[in-house]
Amino acid sequence: MSDFEIIFSILKAVIFEDEKSSDMINAYAGRSDNLPLITKTVYGVLENKIYIDYMIRKLSDIRLKKIHKNVLLILEIGIYNIHFLETKDYATVDKLVDLTKAKNKRSTGFVNAILRAFIRDEKEISTIYEKDDIKSLSIRYSFPEEITRYIYDFYGMDYTKAYLRDATRVKDLSIRVNNLKTSKKNLEELLIKDGFEIEAGKISQYSFIVKNPGGLARSKHFKDGLFTIQQEASMKAIEVLNPKDNSKILDLCAAPGTKTTYLAEYTKNTGKIIANDISKSKNKLILENIQRLGLENISLTNYDASIFVDDFENKFDYCLVDAPCSGLGVVGRKPEIRYNRTKETIVRLAGLQRKILENAIKYIKKDGYLVYSTCTLGPLENRDNFNYLLEKENLELVPIEGQDFIEYKSFEAMTDGFFISKFRKIND
Repeated sequence: MSDFEIIFSILKAVIFEDEKSSDMINAYAGRSDNLPLITKTVYGVLENKIYIDYMIRKLSDIRLKKIHKNVLLILEIGIYNIHFLETKDYATVDKLVDLTKAKNKRSTGFVNAILRAFIRDEKEISTIYEKDDIKSLSIRYSFPEEITRYIYDFYGMDYTKAYLRDATRVKDLSIRVNNLKTSKKNLEELLIKDGFEIEAGKISQYSFIVKNPGGLARSKHFKDGLFTIQQEASMKAIEVLNPKDNSKILDLCAAPGTKTTYLAEYTKNTGKIIANDISKSKNKLILENIQRLGLENISLTNYDASIFVDDFENKFDYCLVDAPCSGLGVVGRKPEIRYNRTKETIVRLAGLQRKILENAIKYIKKDGYLVYSTCTLGPLENRDNFNYLLEKENLELVPIEGQDFIEYKSFEAMTDGFFISKFRKIND
């Protein structure tokens, strides 16, 4: 397969079949010698799709919805290459026309005309003419207008601009030291010896920032379970929960299990941890990580967290609800999120989160602790649900570092956007 064929196949799976970009890139990794270009183009198209489509509308006499989806995808790949990668040679156009012949032969002339017209008049076509500030931002940063307006209405313009700019920033990768198998100092020495550039984490004491992470997950030290790839804000949720050794802990929405494994390491393989998630398909990945990290105190269950489980009632000293959410805090790592989220999605998820929280409260013992966290932003899933918990007569707020909650801004904390709150159950 040519590089353009691989890019096309990955993007088609992500945009039309709801696959994850990272999974698809990994699936095709062995089919090209130019994986960096493929990765850059896939993420680039996803991160700029709304803006690219805006330019295609200017060029095409055919309405966007009437263009065959394969043809539109080829045009998006072409416009991205010409405008963002500055490959303005007609050889690129010819390659994409050849790809069109294989995917939709009758549209070869159309694709050729659109891409050549863009090269001739790129400056004018790429200029955004919108008087509405939110609509203009939505196009410029390729974020759905409805979600852009949702963020703006709550946080204001400065925050919205900073968030949208940051959404395409290449994020630093952080790792968590497995203290059951190594020390922070020893791991640092091993990784530096292997050529990795390491910095101390800024949020978690057990984290490192890896500035050149290529090949990290293939390293011997990863396979030996000396560390786990995890963003620092995610680690913080476990450190805020702060479970004691020999306690009973429930991770109610556990997949893919990254926080679960930190719970086991944090409690030194003592006590009992239940990792629950509705998705049985994720069990294999969780079990692989448990084995890799040398963990012994985790059991898996697959209940629907929104439905009450009798066997869990009043059983746990600690409960983590890292709830299913819209993921607006991790768009920089998962760019496809921006195209499958609507305000309606957010409202639905906020309601689901409350059902899960209602059950979680019943699962913890008196004097037990509940942490509610999400990797998103906006009032409906975060502060509104926090206030919902705050009004519960059987819960008491536990401040975190002198604050009612932590809300990490990705563009300030240089980690995922994340919300963390903590409560203690004071009576049944």
